[in-house]
Amino acid sequence: MSHPYLEDILNPLLALKTDVETKSMMRLKYDGIHFDTVEEGIEYALNKYAYYQCYRCRKAYYGGEVQCQAAAGDEFNPEDLVCGGCSNISQEVCPKHGSDYLEYKCRYCCSVAVFFCFGNTHFCTPCHDDFVRLRSMKKDTLPQCPVGPKAVQMEGPCPLEVSHPPTGEEFALGCGICRNVQTF
Repeated sequence: MSHPYLEDILNPLLALKTDVETKSMMRLKYDGIHFDTVEEGIEYALNKYAYYQCYRCRKAYYGGEVQCQAAAGDEFNPEDLVCGGCSNISQEVCPKHGSDYLEYKCRYCCSVAVFFCFGNTHFCTPCHDDFVRLRSMKKDTLPQCPVGPKAVQMEGPCPLEVSHPPTGEEFALGCGICRNVQTF
């Protein structure tokens, strides 16, 4: 659909669509998934990956997989949808490895996150499996460090061995390669 009177409305939406398609194809390549045609790849990617429009800069960003969003439902605060560039999370860039290996703390425990869902939440696997209960908990009822998977209070030192914000907040741990090298 096109008409000169609609250009001011359609052009930003078409640019956003193109941006999502480009980023979804890059994500497929990153995940090692290949298709014979670009069209097949875009169709697959748009059914697999969830992209959100950042509330602040209005750009599209990867926010996890569609299956997680479908399980969470459609109730969300649009102001919570903020891309990495606009977030208040430390955006450390490793001088050796860049930002490709940036690791995050699980929002609900003191573990390294392996999932990013809902456009704003990093999870370890056990917390991801229990996301419905964890997301329904009020922030002031979450246990404080040290916290085990599924928001279980632990005793002793923090397993991450790093100072971090309270449970329920997002936090970048830094470069995973450099962090792992330091443990040897």
